[in-house]
Amino acid sequence: MRRSFKYSFISLFVLQILTNTSKAQVTFTPSFATQNDSITIIYDATQGNGDLEGFTGDVYLHTGVITNLSSNPSEWKYVPNGWETYLEKTKATPLGDDKWSFTYGPSVRDFFGITNASENVEQIAMLFRGVVNNSITAVGRGPGGADIFISLAQPGDFNAQFLTPSDDVAFVQEGDTIQVKGLAGGLTGDIDYQILLDGVEVATATNDTVSYELIVGSELSYSLELIATHVGGQIATDEATLISLKENDAPRPAGTVDGINYINSTTVRLSLFAPNKNNVFVLGDFNDYRVDPDFRMFRDSLNADSTWFWLEIDGLTPTTQVGFQYLVDNNIKIHDPYSPIVLDPFHDQFIPSSTYPNLKPYPSDFTDGIVGVMFPGAEEYPWEVENFEKPDKEGLVIYELLIRDFFFSRNFTTLIDTLDYLENLGINAIELMPVSEFDGNLSWGYNPFNHIALDKFYGSPNEFKRFVDECHKRGIAVILDVVMNHASDQNSFYQLYPISENPYFNEDPRHDFNVFNDFNHQYSGTQYYNKRMIEHWINEYKIDGFRWDLTKGFTQNCVGPNKFDCTQSYNSDRVAVLKKYADYQWAADPDFYVIFEHLGSGGSFNEEIEWANYRLVEGKGIMLWGKANSQYNEATMGYHESGKSNLLEVQSPSEFDARHRVGYMESHDEQWLMFKNISFGNSSGSYDVTEFPTALDRMEMAGAFFFLLPGPKMMWQFGELGYGYGDDGEQCLKPGDDNDGDCAPSVAARTGQKPIRWDYYQSPNRKDLYNTWANLIELRFLSPAFTDPVDDAYGLTSSVKSFALEHPDTDVFVIGNFDVIERTTSKLVPNLGTWYDYFSGDAVEFATQAIDFTLAPGEWHVYTTKQFALPTSTDDEFITEEPIDFKLLQNYPNPFNPTTTLEFQIPNSGQVKLSVYDILGREVATLIDGRLSRGSHTATFDAQSLGSGIYIARLQSGNNVSFQKMTLIK
Repeated sequence: MRRSFKYSFISLFVLQILTNTSKAQVTFTPSFATQNDSITIIYDATQGNGDLEGFTGDVYLHTGVITNLSSNPSEWKYVPNGWETYLEKTKATPLGDDKWSFTYGPSVRDFFGITNASENVEQIAMLFRGVVNNSITAVGRGPGGADIFISLAQPGDFNAQFLTPSDDVAFVQEGDTIQVKGLAGGLTGDIDYQILLDGVEVATATNDTVSYELIVGSELSYSLELIATHVGGQIATDEATLISLKENDAPRPAGTVDGINYINSTTVRLSLFAPNKNNVFVLGDFNDYRVDPDFRMFRDSLNADSTWFWLEIDGLTPTTQVGFQYLVDNNIKIHDPYSPIVLDPFHDQFIPSSTYPNLKPYPSDFTDGIVGVMFPGAEEYPWEVENFEKPDKEGLVIYELLIRDFFFSRNFTTLIDTLDYLENLGINAIELMPVSEFDGNLSWGYNPFNHIALDKFYGSPNEFKRFVDECHKRGIAVILDVVMNHASDQNSFYQLYPISENPYFNEDPRHDFNVFNDFNHQYSGTQYYNKRMIEHWINEYKIDGFRWDLTKGFTQNCVGPNKFDCTQSYNSDRVAVLKKYADYQWAADPDFYVIFEHLGSGGSFNEEIEWANYRLVEGKGIMLWGKANSQYNEATMGYHESGKSNLLEVQSPSEFDARHRVGYMESHDEQWLMFKNISFGNSSGSYDVTEFPTALDRMEMAGAFFFLLPGPKMMWQFGELGYGYGDDGEQCLKPGDDNDGDCAPSVAARTGQKPIRWDYYQSPNRKDLYNTWANLIELRFLSPAFTDPVDDAYGLTSSVKSFALEHPDTDVFVIGNFDVIERTTSKLVPNLGTWYDYFSGDAVEFATQAIDFTLAPGEWHVYTTKQFALPTSTDDEFITEEPIDFKLLQNYPNPFNPTTTLEFQIPNSGQVKLSVYDILGREVATLIDGRLSRGSHTATFDAQSLGSGIYIARLQSGNNVSFQKMTLIK
């Protein structure tokens, strides 16, 4: 590893002196500066993360030192100011051309006020804060967002370094003249110098710098070594490599696709589409992530905006995972955007081995940033169900599920073990919230950076395949929530270009609901990425359908002050591209479920009509999410004025030529019905919706007016157990703006973790709701009347609701009183004669079509002309509560600045206190002090007002106490 005192970077967890492959981000004088010198630095804002490139405001350093007394290599000390405090002494001077200078003086020790004679400064740490109107608008960091560190020479050390080239690896062109120059320092006395070129001495000198003029020839690379010998016998060395960027053009072999092409069990061909780029090197396990001319990719360029890079790599070990990255144009390091698995330097360490056995370790000694993984010679998964016959679209009953908040173990393995629970409920499809690679571990998944890679936090690819296989064996389809509207900053395409020049992303979002980085779906590269995403999940994992998140964001039309109105209007470009994506899906699987979350109104509803009827003659057509949360909640609470509880909203509208609206009472985006029943339910006399048993009874009635209505339906996890009310008070969903809304301030943020309550299955009242919904779903599948009636009539507006379905197999009449008082009403039934009450089995004679029904509040009935077997209870034992231990997990991120998250588990409900102490034992924060339910919880520690250093988190519950050490770096 090159010894260099120009600069280095430290990751959030371990010190890494990285290979510099571009101009130094921070240079300084004097060359071998010590803590006793005045040091002037020059910061190049175009390097590192580039956030301050083009910045014109004030730049202030956030700085500190690493000393021999730091508790770890990343503990900043003597930070002169807080993160949002801007001292004149830390203000940088603009030099123009995106460069800034700053001087630590009169010496480094004096600048930081270090008076302890036994404390030596080893490194200076820094970040560059761009400040406008007293607020930080951008932060200059190292590559990948790392902190920036200058290594100082220590008194008595003898050091050598090349002044030119200034980097460990420099790129040259044939015919260039390179002035190679070396220097040594740290000791007084004579110094003899040698420069070796490819092992051959080419220059010597004594007592001064040594130089050599190199004319670049046809060689691919040159190895330089500087040897400095002090008169006292000490020897210091430095190394550098020159790599020629001579033309390296060759056409890609026929049939090559972007990403990883497996030629055989030991050979792969990699391909990267990178318009307007000049050269790419492959870094990986096979070359210790070094820039090596043997791993320079060939360029296949039709023109500047149609450029591919490709390379075949052989000699790989079959069935061995191989990590790799691309180095683009000498300074951009990315992972392959088509990697099926990626390695994360910060978050992989928190993935339990029980979830992902034998997870490939991150190569922290060799590189930084996200690493892609290839699997040469991998054995094919032995699918048991090769050709799954999907349930009909109109008959779908979908169970939406977030693995993170469904089990304490949070993995595919436990989900497989729980399929009995879901199968007995009667659902025939599971919709998983995003499982493609997203930032961090604990997330809803709507912050994706690689849409093709499986997120390892939930398990391995083979275990996910086993989950899909087990579902198919039970007749259950698997639908994935896919988030192609945007990507986070770790996305490879986002990192390839400055945002102002990025063809994949819009610099300014083109719709009104944007989060993260907005894809440009009119760009052919983006469309190709979507096509490959589709084909990957269908072909690799046999997925049965996608729910496309936020399809309103797929337009390029909406800018300016009327962005909201434009987004809600008809956008022809959005219609066309989403039809194209539907075609991609049906080309890969003709029976694939295509579901859009559009929630159209006004002009955008016309788009839904067009999609719902698209290619219907071929038996296709796109399904649309149909939100009816507020209507069902008004009904279950008992409020009906002005038609606010009209349940017809859950049905497919008449403009749809097929029943393609996926209606739902609850979803991950909506407040739980039970929460509002208990909190705001109506009452009259002794009948009170806010009483727990009554609230649950109202949920049973809602189920009859949901599952028995024609068209696909979706339920949200634990709705079948009345989730949304519990003694912990934490079952509340905050509004989209993350205000508290109806929730208590202590409730987790909107996308934060929610309590996991498998103990609800043991509650008789809640189990009765599960059984009732299971029986309703079973009835739905016992007759085509519920999914394909030949005639229907609906009275879903008033407080007493009813609907009638007619079919040769059976007629159906469902009636229920959603008021809080007794009601008598006249309703028309489809046919006269004998009917059967499904839940009691009683025979009922309807002598006239107009029947007067008198119903108590909350009373409801399901009548059929065909007698079905009486419903049965479901008493099977599934997962009730997973055993959990008392545990305080390591905070993440760690080190942190200025906030971090602590996650902990408690095996029993009770009083809990979570506190933070400094290294001297003083309590600096109380994060939680109150009663919590059994299960997993999180808390956020905000250390903005505290200084850098070691802090101790202390968790106590009953007689159990646990500690974790945390590192704050400022």
